[in-house]
Amino acid sequence: MSRVGNKSFYGNKKWTDKRAKILKRDGYECQNCRRYYRSKQAKVVHHIYFYEDYAELGLVNWNLVSLCNECHNKMHNRVTDEATKLGKEYQDKRKVEFNNYIKNKK
Repeated sequence: MSRVGNKSFYGNKKWTDKRAKILKRDGYECQNCRRYYRSKQAKVVHHIYFYEDYAELGLVNWNLVSLCNECHNKMHNRVTDEATKLGKEYQDKRKVEFNNYIKNKK
């Protein structure tokens, strides 16, 4: 599968508006830290299924989660550009939505 670039997407008004809505939805709090009863401000909205692999899911609410920078870095292997164990765990949590999306796409 070929990956798409993301520079123009992240500068786009649709993305900046969606990002603001997701941060607000999640109370501006890192949702991964929250799992461990820690409160940390979210600064990043993460694509659970990476934008570079599934650009069509770039603005889909169930595919987005607010994270702090530290947790966001735990989702990506920055060397291989693949999901880490934690990133895959988040993808597994959204497997039903993802499979429904794939099924309806056909």
